Amino acid sequence: MFNKNINLKITASQKILVVSDIHLQLPLTSELSIIEQSLVGRINELATHKQAILVLNGDVLELWAQSNQSVEEIIDAYSELKLAILSFNKKPGHRIIYTVGNHDDSLAVSASDRAVVANHWQAEVCNTLNLTIGRRTIRIEHGHENDPYNKTSSTGYSHGKKLVQTTLPILLKRIPTLIGGIGDVVDRSLLPSFVLSNLLYKLVVPFSIPIVLLWAGYQTAARSDTRYAAAAALVLLLSWAAFMLLDIFLRLVARQTLGGGKKYMKSLDSYQKETKFNALVLGHTHDGRVEKRRGYSYANSGCNDIIALPRTGWLGIPRFIRYIQMSEITIDYSKKEPIKYHQQIITLVK
Repeated sequence: MFNKNINLKITASQKILVVSDIHLQLPLTSELSIIEQSLVGRINELATHKQAILVLNGDVLELWAQSNQSVEEIIDAYSELKLAILSFNKKPGHRIIYTVGNHDDSLAVSASDRAVVANHWQAEVCNTLNLTIGRRTIRIEHGHENDPYNKTSSTGYSHGKKLVQTTLPILLKRIPTLIGGIGDVVDRSLLPSFVLSNLLYKLVVPFSIPIVLLWAGYQTAARSDTRYAAAAALVLLLSWAAFMLLDIFLRLVARQTLGGGKKYMKSLDSYQKETKFNALVLGHTHDGRVEKRRGYSYANSGCNDIIALPRTGWLGIPRFIRYIQMSEITIDYSKKEPIKYHQQIITLVK
C-alpha cells in the first residue's frame, strides 16, 4: 500500500498555496471552466514568488463518480490548468505536491496513475506533507482518514465510495427530483433536510397544496359550508407543523449517525495529541476556515467545486441554493497571521 510522507523544511520567505476538492472530471462544463480559470489565475499569482509551493490537497480528480475516466484523460482536458502548473514548476524554487484524497484514491494503489500525475503535472504524490519551520510543524493532508465513512479500508471500498458508486446512481435513477444534487450539500447533518426540502418545495407545494385548496373551494361553494375551508386550513397547518418537526428530528438523527461536525473535530483533536503537530491543514469537508483548537491551529481549504447551502425558505424549511465556491489556504510566515483562508462564491442561476 502506498504510504508516502514528504517532510520539508521551509523558511519565512516561502509562500504556500493549498487548494483541494476540485473534483475535475469530464465533460468540461461551464462551472468547471470557471473553476479552472480561477485556479490558473491563483497559480500564476503564486508563480510571481521566488520561493513557492503549490499543494494539491486531495480530491483534485473525481475518480469515484467518473470511474470510467482515466487520470490522463482528465488532466489533458484541462489544458490551461496543465500549462499553468507546468509553467509554475519550471521556475527555480518552486515545487508541486499532490496529497491523495478519497475521491482520487486510485493514486494510492496505482503506480501508473501516480506516474501520470508526475509526468503531466510534475507533481510529487504523497499521503501527508509535513512542513517544519523552526520548531513548528504544519501537517497537510486531505483529511478523509479521520472520517470513518471515507477512510481507507482493507477492501478498497469505504462507505462513502459505495454510496457514490452504487447507491446514489440507483436513487438518482428512481427519484431524481428528491436526490438530484445531494452530493453538493456540505453539512452531512443537512442531507435529510435536503431531501425533505425537495419533497416540500418541488412536489407538495406545487401539486398537493393546489389540489387541497381547489377541493376546499369547490366544496365550500357547492355546499355553502365553510367547514370545508376550515378543514383544508387545518390540514395544511398540521402538514406544515409535521414537516417542521420531521426536519428537526432528522437533523438530530443525522448529527449522531452520519459523522462530520463536532465528531470529526474531536477525532482531529485526538489525532493531534498522538502526532503533536502545531497546525493541521485539511480539505475533504468542503467547509473552509481557520480556527484555534486546544494545542494547535486547524485550517481547512474549503473546496473548488459546486456546493449547496441552506437558506431559510418561506415555509421555514430550508431551501438549498447552489453556488460555485473557489477557496484556498495560504501559508506565509513573513506575515503576522501566517495561515489564512480565502474564498469566493458565485451563485449559480438555473
